[in-house]
Amino acid sequence: MRPGVLALVLAAACAASQEKPASPRPAAPWPPPAGPLKVVVDTDTANEIDDQYALALLLGFPERFKLEGLVAAHFGKHGGPGGVEKSYKEILEVLKRAGMEGKFAVRKGLPPFDRADWPTASEGVDFIVERARAATPADPLWLVLLGPATDAVAALRKDPSIADRLVVFWHGRSQWPTKCLNFNADNDRQAARLVFEMPCRFILFDTGAQLRASLEETARRFAPRGPLGAYLQEIRSRRKEYMTDKKGIFDLGDIAALIDPACAPWERVQAPAVRDDMTYDFSRRNGEIVRISDVARDRAFDLLEESLKRIAGSGR
Repeated sequence: MRPGVLALVLAAACAASQEKPASPRPAAPWPPPAGPLKVVVDTDTANEIDDQYALALLLGFPERFKLEGLVAAHFGKHGGPGGVEKSYKEILEVLKRAGMEGKFAVRKGLPPFDRADWPTASEGVDFIVERARAATPADPLWLVLLGPATDAVAALRKDPSIADRLVVFWHGRSQWPTKCLNFNADNDRQAARLVFEMPCRFILFDTGAQLRASLEETARRFAPRGPLGAYLQEIRSRRKEYMTDKKGIFDLGDIAALIDPACAPWERVQAPAVRDDMTYDFSRRNGEIVRISDVARDRAFDLLEESLKRIAGSGR
């Protein structure tokens, strides 16, 4: 993108972040209804290991999730210019290990908004818009963001009319009520700020650091559960920090909460604005959102074990 065009895009986005939503924010449906949820998962899968665990949980509960597809997300400067491609390949690897290769649509999302060569289109964003348009306010599309908020913001900017047919479920794990800052937010600060401003159904999954398991526990409970379980154990050995008892399997909690909302305490709050320094500004009210403040560690890992058993026993 030419520098002049980029400047206009960034100026428009910054202006949007200074304004009140153009229309009231639709209410987020939480607890979610029983039965299958239409889901698109937007995931920075190649970033580390927790997204793979989250996908393993999701894939074993087809009665809960009608998985419409997956979108590969960037992971900021850590992933570099090829971050989206890395996530795309890792999604395919997880599906292969699950015996589900080719079963679901997999698309590529956008890089961060501050990239000098930011593209004007993305097959992943187009896919989100397409699936949201096919949904209804009564039966919306759940866009589960396990990475940055980039693709959700881009989809809502591309077609604001999908706001009441789309539920944005973002793994923010922020420093509430002080700062909207963690790995996902830092990888695209502009998108993190804008998602609090846009008049969409918004659920902030604001927890997950407690989802820790020792290498011994994952070896005992998950590694024997078929090729996918073995893969989840193998990726823990790739770096020393993944092997410690302190390693969080953060994104697992998002999927656990969607399967069993009773394991995830929550509250309805007024969405604050997010300042340039990423501190929350509660003097500005951007409509009501749902904030999930905790998730039961044991329940999340029990659900994962059940999912891996199902996948391994399915003969796929």
